Amino acid sequence: MKNEQTASLQRKLELLVRAGLLLAQSTDLKALVQSATDVGLELCGAQFGAFFYNVVSDTGESYQLYTLSGVEPEKFSQFPMPRNTAVFAPTFEGTHIVRSADITKDSRYGHNAPHHGMPAGHLPVRSYLAVPVQAQSGEVLGGLFYGHRETDVFEQEAEDLIATVAAQAASAIENFRLRQLLTRKIEDLEQAEQEGNESSKHLAELAAIVESSDDAIISKDLNGHIMSWNQAAARIFGYTQEEIVGKSILTLIPPELHSEETVIIRKIRAGERIEHYETVRLKKNGELVDVSVTISPVRDKSGTIVGASKILRDISGRKRVEASLLQAEKIAATGRMAATIAHEVNNPLEAVMNLIYLAQTNAGSSEEVKGYLRAAESEVVRVSHIAKQTLGYYRENASAMSVSLADLVSDAIRIYEPRCKAARIQLHSDLTPRRRVLVRKGEIMQVISNLLANSIYAMPSGGTLSLSLQDTDSPAGPGVILTVEDSGTGIPAEQLPRIFEAFYTTRNTIGTGIGLFIAKQFIEGHGGQITAASSTDPASHGTRMSLFLPAENTQPAS
Repeated sequence: MKNEQTASLQRKLELLVRAGLLLAQSTDLKALVQSATDVGLELCGAQFGAFFYNVVSDTGESYQLYTLSGVEPEKFSQFPMPRNTAVFAPTFEGTHIVRSADITKDSRYGHNAPHHGMPAGHLPVRSYLAVPVQAQSGEVLGGLFYGHRETDVFEQEAEDLIATVAAQAASAIENFRLRQLLTRKIEDLEQAEQEGNESSKHLAELAAIVESSDDAIISKDLNGHIMSWNQAAARIFGYTQEEIVGKSILTLIPPELHSEETVIIRKIRAGERIEHYETVRLKKNGELVDVSVTISPVRDKSGTIVGASKILRDISGRKRVEASLLQAEKIAATGRMAATIAHEVNNPLEAVMNLIYLAQTNAGSSEEVKGYLRAAESEVVRVSHIAKQTLGYYRENASAMSVSLADLVSDAIRIYEPRCKAARIQLHSDLTPRRRVLVRKGEIMQVISNLLANSIYAMPSGGTLSLSLQDTDSPAGPGVILTVEDSGTGIPAEQLPRIFEAFYTTRNTIGTGIGLFIAKQFIEGHGGQITAASSTDPASHGTRMSLFLPAENTQPAS
């Protein structure tokens, strides 16, 4: 079931990314709204959907059109356009999203004449989802409507996905309108220049269009100096027009990407246009922003290229969705591999367990040898659990039990002490708390072992490894804190926030990036917390990992 949910999420994210790209690049309004309607239908699982949108003609007349998905147009043509009733009003007025498990049971339903509900023969709608398509200015451009004959079809995920599609469609429609308006004004301007009149008026109108664009529109000369800067550019980058005009375009480009500008200027001088070039640019506050850039040569009246105009779109939201998709793909792939790993690793472990049993029965009276074999057997059992627990594919079936955390840490120290001696690492421990914790022993043992192994890896030339336990009364309640601290190389500050992410590793040659990810899942699954602090300062380098586990509740239930 988990793999199916991950695969479904992966497919929906991928569809959402493709839809965003398609809508952003569409130059045909009808095709644009049809794509939005179709994508929404697939994302939310509706039987039928419609996109009612407002259109303004060249003469200024306003009227409404619609697209359908999941139903033949002739089945809908006999019904009137939706009115601003109590059910439809929130959508057409842009006040909020309407999601109903059964619209026929909704308090707003059936109060408006002449139909008092659905007209006779109307498509059967029980589950209902309607999302306004609204411009940044607040203007309602239309609405996306989806229905299903069964109840309780649309969950919160469906609402979130359709809201994203509506936002993408609104941006695309606004840009379509601006392109239309810009094209008409440019044509008017060219005609005015030929006729020699009203050019200043048209220039003012053209400037207004540039200022109202959601995308940054910037012009520069052939030396790379910024000549114009609209409001969207100020919003995206944080510079006012007064601050930036006259400065080099390199102000917006990270130093390591300055070579891009040389290539761009060369192409512009050759009269080439650069379309939808994805790169990274620099904000005033130092943050990086993912952008898509289209650059065109600017010519004077004689046709000589004198500069370039840039239309720049912030695509950081889309990049975040793509990153989520990539993460989902990785987790899905690892889930599929986990079964194979558990099978392939557990087969040889079974043989090792048998060999250990034979060794124990033939060890004679040597208690030391028997002790080593018992420890080896314990570790083989734990490795078997680790194989199954890869990315949570398998959870430990054993019930939680009351244990002394000091005993678990002592067992782990006994196993890793020989490795510490071989690596010239001094091992210190202070394991004095009296509180017990209620945990799944195998999972917590895996967490402790992972922290010890990471610390040993961080000290290839020797160092100090300290483990301490402390009873605490935190805001989360009474519990025990385990601190594992090493004098290793440390983790750079920019990497530290990501160490608990799946597949993120600070090791260049080894490491899967799942150890701390799993540790965090296990600790939080016990109601605890795990935190990290680290320094790469030559004078005080090292890493401190702290995990909190709630103490066992010894009070009887009331």
